[in-house]
Amino acid sequence: MYRKYLSLLISACVLTACTGETTASVTSKTVPAEKITQIEAKVKKLYPDADTKLQHQIVEVAVESLESMVFIKGGTFMMGAFKAPCSPISTDRMDWSPDAKCNTTISNFKTGSNFIHKVTLSNYSLANHETTYHGFDAFKKAHHRPVVDADMREKYDFSDDEFKNTAVPTKTWQEAKDYCLWLGELTSSPIDLPTEAQWEYAARNRGKHLYYATNNGYLQPKNGRHLVDGRYVDYTKDEWNIGNDNDMYEVKLYPPNPLGLYDMSGNTQEWVNDWYSKDYYQQSSELDPQGPSTGAKKVLRGWDLTTYRTGEDIVQKRYYPTYGFRCAVQQTTPVK
Repeated sequence: MYRKYLSLLISACVLTACTGETTASVTSKTVPAEKITQIEAKVKKLYPDADTKLQHQIVEVAVESLESMVFIKGGTFMMGAFKAPCSPISTDRMDWSPDAKCNTTISNFKTGSNFIHKVTLSNYSLANHETTYHGFDAFKKAHHRPVVDADMREKYDFSDDEFKNTAVPTKTWQEAKDYCLWLGELTSSPIDLPTEAQWEYAARNRGKHLYYATNNGYLQPKNGRHLVDGRYVDYTKDEWNIGNDNDMYEVKLYPPNPLGLYDMSGNTQEWVNDWYSKDYYQQSSELDPQGPSTGAKKVLRGWDLTTYRTGEDIVQKRYYPTYGFRCAVQQTTPVK
């Protein structure tokens, strides 16, 4: 009996450092220990019946969500699908000039993205990567729902770690919205989906005329090549800035854009907060536009071009790996 009591006492001291105060089980270089302790207390209050492993995962995900936020200083830019050179050597390597006259894609007319309009944004922060299975698993488990692709993962005996850094598929816009709001509840921060204007402004490095949201504004695919002085030259490994089908959905594999944001070209299309309307750009407010007040579809941004947009049903038939999302902090000061 004495040994059993002593064992319990030692275990308690590990958790409390024998000081009567709990110590944070998650550490961070940027999030203060006091903030982490607050998050842990919130998790224990909200999910008292969750086992220690799940509670730890939820805290880890919440802390990482703050760590990943890139502060973006607001400003004014001309939003919309700006013109491109009419006869580029390669559409992967285009440089904008004021006399560019051709459309980047025919979908610009179908979605209304070719209407250039002035937008002024306040400061905000945006996650540097798309939401992963690891984060979404914690959200699902916390609410007693099956994780995404549960049957497939069980069938092939995939561990959670094998999906940890992979962008999670989505089936509904609401799940993406709820996940970001959930992070906000855990961290006591105004976390939500970004607006469409915030997404484009960030992808274009604060509104510059960049066709792709890569480190240099060009697409330099893995195992790809480009034309130099009349002959094709392979990109070196150090020059790759976008993946191929073998690693398409893994986050942060290639260099970020100049703001420090990964995979805003490549990987998935990303849900944003706005309802979709092909005419909205013609009616958009200049200051911090929020999109139409109602609608039947939500906007997806990304994939390749920084100005590409589409509207999709808020509920899909299944979890599509090409539909992902990232969260934002809707406040004008940096995350602390």
